[in-house]
Amino acid sequence: MARRKNVITSGTDVVPGELQVNPSVSFVDFETAMNAFLSNCKLRNLSEYTVNDYYRTELLWFRKVLEEQGIPTDPSSITLEIIENNIIVYLMETKKCKATTLNTMIRALRIFFKFLLTKEMIESNPLEDLRLLKTEKNVIETFTREELKNLFVQPNQGTFTGIRDLTIMSLFVETGIRLREMVEVKVRDIRWEDSQILIKGKNREDRLVPFQASMLRLLKRWVALRGEVDHDFLFINIDNGPLSKRQLQSRITKYGRMAGIKGVRCSPHTLRHTFAKMAVINGANVFHLQKILGHSTLDMVKVYVNLFSMEVADSHKKFSPLESLNRIK
Repeated sequence: MARRKNVITSGTDVVPGELQVNPSVSFVDFETAMNAFLSNCKLRNLSEYTVNDYYRTELLWFRKVLEEQGIPTDPSSITLEIIENNIIVYLMETKKCKATTLNTMIRALRIFFKFLLTKEMIESNPLEDLRLLKTEKNVIETFTREELKNLFVQPNQGTFTGIRDLTIMSLFVETGIRLREMVEVKVRDIRWEDSQILIKGKNREDRLVPFQASMLRLLKRWVALRGEVDHDFLFINIDNGPLSKRQLQSRITKYGRMAGIKGVRCSPHTLRHTFAKMAVINGANVFHLQKILGHSTLDMVKVYVNLFSMEVADSHKKFSPLESLNRIK
């Protein structure tokens, strides 16, 4: 593979054996390129989650994988062959990574290299013609009503953490919000008079998510127990600090074990899917569901509708307008 070297040419000078490049494109190391990209993301007012938890994490992982194999990481040396063989194939065969995991990295790299090309830090985008990997359409795991009931009786309602955890799990099922969104909810985000919560979604796309009377009672009880602390995060740990994603996840996993739930992962994401399933079965409007879940398109909502079509067909027996008319006779 011919590699560009950090040399300066002038006029029509040609160095034998060297790959000729645009002299206006100067050498940039990976760290400099990444920092320039992340700074641009901040200037575009992308959320801290998108900048640090997504782009920075994926780019650092990309660099680490190349370094493990002794491959130079300066962006100008990265080719499509390196992406295919030393990233995709390597991670699939050596690290046993799934296609969905690799697609997450590929999406980040696409934006990263496109930015570098725009800023003339590289001559071409090695991912320009790279397609996402095909993924299997896995069945979306959800809880049954009985599993939910068993899960909800596990937190000890005589304790601070038990009341908090029941409130959290109930809010997941009531609203379908994401794990990150849950830990970032502030007390001031609750619109008590309207029974809505302001959720800060992806790419700073805020949305108001409604909740009903049962959830209102749980939230009021929790806020009274939470008391006054030196920050406004709604859910806190026993040290009065904001509850972390890891802490929240571990609590739900624990209650899943206590409830004896098997065959389905006990996680915030499963609770989110369960909300979507129950909403579809109960006849939720797809556009309303899209807005509540915070999806930018209807694609995922369509997946829910198609996947749970049998449940919808069964529930149709209960709300069929024609059958209702016949029962009136």
